[in-house]
Amino acid sequence: MTPAAQGAAIASMMLCGLVMGLAFDVYRVASHRYHVARWLLPALDVAFWAAATLGVFGVLLARNEGDVRMYVFLGLGIGVTGYFGLFSPWVIKAAGKSIDFVNGIARFIWRTFEVLALKPFLWIVRLLAKILDIAFVVTAALVLWTSRLLLKPVAALGRRLWPKTLPIRRKFDPVVRAYGRARDRAKRIRDAFKKKE
Repeated sequence: MTPAAQGAAIASMMLCGLVMGLAFDVYRVASHRYHVARWLLPALDVAFWAAATLGVFGVLLARNEGDVRMYVFLGLGIGVTGYFGLFSPWVIKAAGKSIDFVNGIARFIWRTFEVLALKPFLWIVRLLAKILDIAFVVTAALVLWTSRLLLKPVAALGRRLWPKTLPIRRKFDPVVRAYGRARDRAKRIRDAFKKKE
């Protein structure tokens, strides 16, 4: 590999180190601001460093066909060290303010949606529910009132006809008594079987 190619590879690795440091600071600030559970942090750390390794390897493939030499680690070390020595405090402050700004915008959008869309929708739903309740009560009252009006002639006719059916009912008395006796026997037999079990 020519010196120019080696210099370009070293510069790329220094840039990768800077980007890795910046991404790590943003990741730390975000995980702290969003209160990520401690048990989840190791898995997120592994995912972060796996993504960083894949990114560096992709740059290496593009620059020197994936050839890993000492200058690769040297460039990464210089980039990471330079970043944490020069830019890390500024990036942490900027990341915190950026996250606060994004959270503020998200809260504003949610409140606007809640005031302009969600609350009116819920109010309309509650109003419709009350209207349906009132309509149901009124309809039920009308049906009961109409039913009473319609059944009054039938009830009066039934009261007149009921005494006249006494001879017919007397003829069916033996059948009714026989049915009652059979039902009592069946119940006693069932109870006896249950006691044996």
